[in-house]
Amino acid sequence: MAKFLRDRAAELADAAGASKFWRHPVVPTNGGEHLLGTCRMGDDPASSVVDRYHRSHDVPNLFICDGSSMVTSGRGQPTMTIMALAFRAAAHIKAAADSNQI
Repeated sequence: MAKFLRDRAAELADAAGASKFWRHPVVPTNGGEHLLGTCRMGDDPASSVVDRYHRSHDVPNLFICDGSSMVTSGRGQPTMTIMALAFRAAAHIKAAADSNQI
């Protein structure tokens, strides 16, 4: 899949008129990747997917508790931050469930 996506990215860059781009080789890994981004956290539904408690702006009973709310990693290993945010979201999910807000 990585090779397929790399090749599609090259096609997109070419179609967009990029004058220079790189196609790095895809090599096997033994894990350890941290997938981040795609569901930005924020207060404004127009520019973010989830609020500060990882609750979707568009679907009230949907909580997205993973690294996708982090558009970048402030350090090399974001696992502890992801865990802390998930624990905070879990407390909010429980409070919302207890008050019938889900």
